[in-house]
Amino acid sequence: MNAMPAGRQGRDFVDRMLDEIHAQTPGIDTRPMAAISRILRAAMFFQAAMNRIAGRAGLTYRELLLLAALRRAAPSFCLNPGQLLKECFAPSSTMTRQLDHLASLGLVERKPDPNDRRGVLVRLTARGKRLIDSTLTLGVLGDERELQAIYKLSPEQIETLNGTLHELLLVLEAEGADQFVGMLFVKGQSPMAAR
Repeated sequence: MNAMPAGRQGRDFVDRMLDEIHAQTPGIDTRPMAAISRILRAAMFFQAAMNRIAGRAGLTYRELLLLAALRRAAPSFCLNPGQLLKECFAPSSTMTRQLDHLASLGLVERKPDPNDRRGVLVRLTARGKRLIDSTLTLGVLGDERELQAIYKLSPEQIETLNGTLHELLLVLEAEGADQFVGMLFVKGQSPMAAR
């Protein structure tokens, strides 16, 4: 139940972790745990790279995500706070602080929502657009070694990985995992450090 997939060479952290588990509980099927552990571990590497990219722009990674979400909202470059929460998977109190910080830097501005008297829209300013465009080339990975590691895989492996993760995200999103994580954030139990 813990056989190494064909074509894979070398041992990673998860292989060592599974050896320890199998020593205590032989015969247990750890394939799902192995897949989740590898996704989480890879995400930590990618997160470190994105933190460095954001840091060079004087921002946190979550602030960079906010700017990127607004950049993709062309041609208006506006989203309401509810849309931003979904885009950035962030607790509302953290997002409010980050928007305050971005507004103080002149990267975003808040304006009344013409379709909702009580609503507000967040708009990317020209300065914010220049910053996000110079920090993240849309659709292209940066030079960080962790992000470049994906190119060690063949195009076919990348396509397979994309397809598999796509299917997994469809299941998670259909089951309302984003709402569940939102509840965790609200209760202050976020597994990720906020600014």
